[in-house]
Amino acid sequence: MAGTGAHAMNGNPGPPPAHGTDAAAIEAANRALKDAAWAEQNGLAERAIAAYRRVVQLAPHIHQAHNNLSGLLLGIGQAQEALAAARQALALQPDDPMVNANAGQASVACGLVDEGIALLRKALLARSDMHPLRALLADVLVDAGRLEDGAALFSSVEGQYQNDARFLAAAARLYARVGLAGSAEASYIRLLQLEPRRAATYNDCAQLYNEHTQFSKARELCLRGLMLEPDAPVMWNTLANAQACMGQTGEALQSYHRALELAPALAATRSNLLLAMHYSSEVTPAQRVQAHREFGRLHAQPAAAARAFANSADPGRRLRIGYSSPDFRTHSVAFFFEPLLEHRDREGFEVVAFADVKGPDAVTARLRSQCDEWHSIVNLPDAVIAERVRAAGIDILVDLAGHAGNTHAAALAWKGAPVQVTYCGYPDTTGLEAVDYRITDAIADPPGVDADYAERLVRLPGSFLCFRPPPLLPDITPPPGPGRGHVTFGCFNREFKVSQQAYDLWARILRSVPGSRLVMKCLGAADAGTRAFLLGEFERRGIPAARIELVGFIASQQEHYGWYRQVDVALDTFPYNGTTTTLDSLMMGVPVVTLAGDCHAGRVGASLLTRIGIPEFIARDADEYVALAIELACDPERIAGLHGSLRQQLFASELCDGATFMAGFEFALRGMWANWCRRQGATLTPRQQAMAAFDFSVLRRS
Repeated sequence: MAGTGAHAMNGNPGPPPAHGTDAAAIEAANRALKDAAWAEQNGLAERAIAAYRRVVQLAPHIHQAHNNLSGLLLGIGQAQEALAAARQALALQPDDPMVNANAGQASVACGLVDEGIALLRKALLARSDMHPLRALLADVLVDAGRLEDGAALFSSVEGQYQNDARFLAAAARLYARVGLAGSAEASYIRLLQLEPRRAATYNDCAQLYNEHTQFSKARELCLRGLMLEPDAPVMWNTLANAQACMGQTGEALQSYHRALELAPALAATRSNLLLAMHYSSEVTPAQRVQAHREFGRLHAQPAAAARAFANSADPGRRLRIGYSSPDFRTHSVAFFFEPLLEHRDREGFEVVAFADVKGPDAVTARLRSQCDEWHSIVNLPDAVIAERVRAAGIDILVDLAGHAGNTHAAALAWKGAPVQVTYCGYPDTTGLEAVDYRITDAIADPPGVDADYAERLVRLPGSFLCFRPPPLLPDITPPPGPGRGHVTFGCFNREFKVSQQAYDLWARILRSVPGSRLVMKCLGAADAGTRAFLLGEFERRGIPAARIELVGFIASQQEHYGWYRQVDVALDTFPYNGTTTTLDSLMMGVPVVTLAGDCHAGRVGASLLTRIGIPEFIARDADEYVALAIELACDPERIAGLHGSLRQQLFASELCDGATFMAGFEFALRGMWANWCRRQGATLTPRQQAMAAFDFSVLRRS
């Protein structure tokens, strides 16, 4: 765990006692100490490190200098050197809590988790009032899967600290992380009672509400916090997140822009903006392209990206493939990541996961068991993440998040691997020149769009996705329309994917099919403010709320799939199509009508429906989308036939053929690696040359 600043708690180590050293050495050590302290206070880590190195060389008995050096090294990702320095300090002062704290952090960073926990516990025993240290140990325990132990560090003593704002803030954050939302909320409420004008608490509690689908509460808290601190960029970002999750895309875009006006360097906020731009039917393709290029310009790290790599430039050797994501958990990305693990060539490829998973679950454990190595990158700075990737000897890093969700897109700018790839989790370019390739297909990204990407597009011969259906599914039942006497349309995508144009077209469809209903299943349906907003959008278009059924989150996967039995025809969202929801619908026998757009996000539906063999449900424009939905709704026999055949059609398609998909995917990885090796001076065989050209016809002939 780097960057916690434990080394800074030591204060100035003071002048070194003589202990037999000559006056010149003492004077030199004092100068180095002053230089180190000044550099550290001014954020000049490299200069401070160099100065502390001089101190420990001139006066090796000063344990604080070793300790501060350890903390600084840890902060820039040099974990092994940090541990060595910490052990020097520990040998000199084994009972100093700050020394034990730094040694514990360094041990954890080097994978010595049990040793690190023991050292951190020893430090906390000596300084039980040090709440940052308590929070650090709790995070380590949670990362190690010991969620109850982590929470107990706070719950066991919270009665002693109900008037301690720092304790309550740390406790609330930890409770939120381990899923104890009620305890976290109680801590935040108590904190607001103690410090009602502390704007940051409004933001932190709003983030908790956002994470637990209480979006209108989050919005209200942010508005209250912004009255106290109107120029708080982080709070504008949290407000924008709440607005986006309520489906208020226009307002969210304005709030993201306000946050970035105040703090242009906030990479995570800019990533949020880029993702949200895909939700709006008012944002033009040119605006999206320019915004992604701006991210690349602002967050490029040319010096880091130009660093040489020690990886062996052998195009035929076994490769270490890193996969990075915050979604190695119960999340749609897992449906597409697991086939990469199950069908990989284990002799040709090692798989190393870099998991930014704050709430690990059973899916996390299953994915972890299938990887050769697993590294947690929770709470690590971008530069440190890149150093972890480099230290792991990764040949190709495949990022599965891009600018989506809880992401570290800016970490890619630091170029942790010789070859970097973006894939699957985000429907657009990263904007970063340090990312070499993007894996896609010819339908999602047809010829002619390449200039919109910072990466080189590699189009797989078939679909760019492979889907792993869940092992247990409810039986498919006949469509509900004939028994009810009316058609039910459905959309199970998140509310933020429903654009103003989608509301317009859905209202046209509902008006044209007498008695028809629409079921919207989305997280925000459980939030009163979000429900009011969604129903209001239809009422403004002349569709009464009685024709719209809103369904919230359902924990049971079987019950979730069961809701598709209530739907005759599914309507895709645009300009940001569904992916997992489209496949879920087809898997449950429900046909999907999609509108092909002008970018990857709006063409995923076309790619999926083409691969399964039903391109007739792909509309080329808005009028055709409406016409297709109406035509299908008025043909109950056709709907019944599709309900009986679509599941098997999906399972028999290339979308579920993991072995064939993975052959093409690994051929592409080999081609990327061959290109890098050739730039290092390696000679390629004819087959490797074909790989480097991404000539998949060679794969089909072999």
